Amino acid sequence: MSERPRGVFEGLIKNQRNGAVHSVRSDGRSAAPPMAKGARFGMSTLGAARNPRLAEKEGTIVGGSRLNSSVRVLFDGRKSPMSLHRDYIRLIPSQSE
Repeated sequence: MSERPRGVFEGLIKNQRNGAVHSVRSDGRSAAPPMAKGARFGMSTLGAARNPRLAEKEGTIVGGSRLNSSVRVLFDGRKSPMSLHRDYIRLIPSQSE
């Protein structure tokens, strides 16, 4: 029986610590910057192009998704969260910064 090639799927793990949701590669580099629970977001240019109905919406990040490349978000005025790809959202700086 042949062995599976190493590297491609090895090392991508979901890591949730201190409310931050991000993935970590086996070499220690983070695949994407962490996005903290409770952070405010708006749709990015790519997200607005792919989802025109959501283009002007804002909301809050409520957690990680089953997929490392997505996050669970709750749009303002909505009752239930949805999953969006990380590239579709942009973080909005808080007023205290």
